Amino acid sequence: MRIPELLAPVGSMDHLKVAINAGASSVYLSGKDYGARKFAENFTLDEIDEAVNIAHMHNVKVYVTVNTLIKEDELEDVINYLSNLYAIGVDAVLVQDLGLVELINEHLPNLKIHASTQMTIENQQKLDYIESKGIRRIVLPREMRKEEIKSLNTNMELEIFAHGALCYSYSGQCLMSSFKGGRSGNRGTCAQPCRQKYKIEGIKKEDYYLSPCDLSLFNRLKEISELNISCIKIEGRMRSKEYLAIVISNYRKALNKLKSGKEIKSEEIRLVFNRGFCEGQFNSSPKRSLKAGHIGLKIGHVIDYGKNQIVIKLNDSIESIPEKGDGLLIVKNHDDYGLEISQNPLITTLNHYKKGKNKPVKDLTRKNKVLIVKKVWQNKKSTFNLNESDVYLTKRNSLTKKVKEIENKKESFVKSKLILTFSIKNKFPLLKGRLTLANKKEFECEVRGNTPFEKPLKKSVSVETIKKQLQKIDNYPYEITQININYDGTLFIPISKINELRRNLFEILEREVINSYKHRSKSIKLEKTENENLGETCNLSFYTNNLNHLKHIENVKRVYLEIPNEHDDLILSDTNYNLNYMINFIKRAYEISYDKGYELIWKWPDITHDKLIRALNKVRGILNKMHYDLPIMSANFKSEYGPYSMNITNNASIDSLKNYKILTLSPELTRKDYENIMKSCKSPQKVEILVQGSVELMKTRYPLLYGNESRMNYRNYLIDRKSNRHPIHKSISNEELIIFNDSELSLINEINALKSMGFTNFAIDGRFKDNDYCQMIDIYHKALEGHVDEKELLKISPKNTIANY
Repeated sequence: MRIPELLAPVGSMDHLKVAINAGASSVYLSGKDYGARKFAENFTLDEIDEAVNIAHMHNVKVYVTVNTLIKEDELEDVINYLSNLYAIGVDAVLVQDLGLVELINEHLPNLKIHASTQMTIENQQKLDYIESKGIRRIVLPREMRKEEIKSLNTNMELEIFAHGALCYSYSGQCLMSSFKGGRSGNRGTCAQPCRQKYKIEGIKKEDYYLSPCDLSLFNRLKEISELNISCIKIEGRMRSKEYLAIVISNYRKALNKLKSGKEIKSEEIRLVFNRGFCEGQFNSSPKRSLKAGHIGLKIGHVIDYGKNQIVIKLNDSIESIPEKGDGLLIVKNHDDYGLEISQNPLITTLNHYKKGKNKPVKDLTRKNKVLIVKKVWQNKKSTFNLNESDVYLTKRNSLTKKVKEIENKKESFVKSKLILTFSIKNKFPLLKGRLTLANKKEFECEVRGNTPFEKPLKKSVSVETIKKQLQKIDNYPYEITQININYDGTLFIPISKINELRRNLFEILEREVINSYKHRSKSIKLEKTENENLGETCNLSFYTNNLNHLKHIENVKRVYLEIPNEHDDLILSDTNYNLNYMINFIKRAYEISYDKGYELIWKWPDITHDKLIRALNKVRGILNKMHYDLPIMSANFKSEYGPYSMNITNNASIDSLKNYKILTLSPELTRKDYENIMKSCKSPQKVEILVQGSVELMKTRYPLLYGNESRMNYRNYLIDRKSNRHPIHKSISNEELIIFNDSELSLINEINALKSMGFTNFAIDGRFKDNDYCQMIDIYHKALEGHVDEKELLKISPKNTIANY
């Protein structure tokens, strides 16, 4: 059994101290820029320096998130920011951007890199590539299942999320906030559109379809310890100190109990912010949240209510009995009502209540308990029928006291072991110290007093007095394990001089520890090349999953062919794949395209867990034996063509992916971003831009429909509050849904500006479009020749947007 590292979120200096005192093994935090939680308080460089010093003194590691996509004109600033972090002595940085990984390896080779979950490393191929780049640890996607994690083979450390919010989309693969709200999750400014209510076309009920319950693997820690998991991560850099203190302290207690083979339960973690809990994909048990905000601990249901009181039948397993000042939430059919208990509630038994006795119960372990809460309802809720409503405990006053205790205690962190040796040398006191950190680093130093021992006029300083003074720790996180005193107790020195000696030693040891993590800072200048590759022939590419398109497509360089799901409903399943269907689809496509003038490229799904990869490789092997050999577009780092899901936003990323012939840039980029990339692009012919089509906003492994909803007469559209209809399609994996934008990206009016920058490859996405959509090819060819016909484009695609461009 391996007890994993407990990694805590830290959004401020106050949070850091709480995390350390609550028992975190390590913390992750962000600077003011380049972190995926831009709206947290975050840290200046000086504050990061202070935080690192405090953490290291308490044997706690510090990881700094630099896990946004980096634009071309930011690269030099970011690599110098990383140089400063390295000099400060951070233990690792979390990175999403592939180009940034390359620059760190080149300029800061000793800076440890952890691959952020934003990289979306969900299979062995990606894992192997990331490991080849010298990355030390990978934060796996929250969508990974226990058996998938178990099958991974790597020398890197594996980190998983164990508690906190779940995104509906794979992290790093969500463009909804960017395209619908102008705030990019890949740039740290997600507006959380997933926490809004939506409708599914054909289903009347509006619900939180894109809002999963929060993750909690508290009851799975034993299973996690039996996997090759090095670290469990708690989400929540924007949560309260109360959340941090309660969650971290409970996980620390549970992990410590595991060492002796024991498991514990906890109600406390449900009393701080949560949207309800599930175990996510770890055990294939996701759930939809009842509301976007805090819901708390379910304690029972309403059995009676009147004008002045409600009567709650408490669940027998509940230990947290509500008290005066606590908060309750009453929920029924998506209506909810919150209240604070203003009087001491009465606890009785169900039998007593039915008999009208309302006799208080002293034994709170009894079953069939009833809670009577006095409350005058607000007028606006007077028609809210409470019978059989679920009741949640949302606030617990007693937790406030516990949080303060955690903030002030100094026992949960691992203290460094200190051995002291006191002696006299040439009449002067000498104190030596040997400090051993939790990571086995050792520091030895000695200090000499400047006041000599003398013969006593009245009373000598005893050995016991010396020892007593040396045992004082002050506020240092040391544990004195041994004190050696080479002194016979017959001389005199002022006690203040012994204390001064001790303090001087402790200060020197502190400096030694802090400085041992520091490095020399250096300024880094990135070389830039000028791209003079203008006037090249322009090429169009066309995405499709429609065999009829292949008959009509002309005048394109490449066709990216994706196999559509043969049952394009919203029902996810972990079933075996229909290999014959895949083989026949590709075979038919190859035969149709055989004498056409374009290159046919098989586009694999952007999300490919290992089970799907094995199936696709089997299909490919059979096709190759039949001489149907096609190049592949995928994000798995082993293909010739890269989709825009790879989040390419700078030349460092382009240059690092040497085996790719074509890489599609992120559609989140602006005109200025495209221009900056092309100015210094070494291989402009390798770069492609999506100029027309419906952008994939979300890729998800979470269901949209639960229970009876899947049997309703629905249609594959997600409807937002503005009545926009977002198409939804199922991946060939049967396990992922893809939500597309309701309107199309269109750069028809910018095509010649892009051409003048030096871009030569332009893509049109015709997936899930009718046969007329092939006319887009002619429209864009004319536009490239200087004849933009927007009216013709609008006839084929009436709803267009330029997005961030």
